[in-house]
Amino acid sequence: MTCLHLPPAPASVGTARRWAAPLLPADVRDPVVLVVSELVSNAVAADAAVGAVDDIEVELVVDPAGRHVALAVTDSSDRPLPEAPATVPTDEDGGRGLLLLDALSYDHGWTPRTCGGKCVWALFRCPVPAQRWAASSRPQGLECADV
Repeated sequence: MTCLHLPPAPASVGTARRWAAPLLPADVRDPVVLVVSELVSNAVAADAAVGAVDDIEVELVVDPAGRHVALAVTDSSDRPLPEAPATVPTDEDGGRGLLLLDALSYDHGWTPRTCGGKCVWALFRCPVPAQRWAASSRPQGLECADV
């Protein structure tokens, strides 16, 4: 588990992306970094709406076997996470973050924090590489034919 504390400021979005990228397995790096960016952006906006000055916390947990990544981002707002919109007008500058969260994560949600605010979380599955049989571990009866 790795945590990063950031001020609730727009510059924190880029800082969070640069921090997360090298911590992630290559096969999920781009989608997770994109969701980190969206969730930190939302947390900055939520904190600004309530006048919060507490740090935003970003937490990443990479499964040691490399099969899952968990992401959690806190903010100071007690407002629940809204449902993702069905569509967003093409002329809108924002509003696609929850659509991306739905599309890129395996599962996601939010929980209220006991100290106030909320934690928005997302889970990602890492693709499992195809198993390669070593000569000594081939099941019996499988032999390579000489051509």
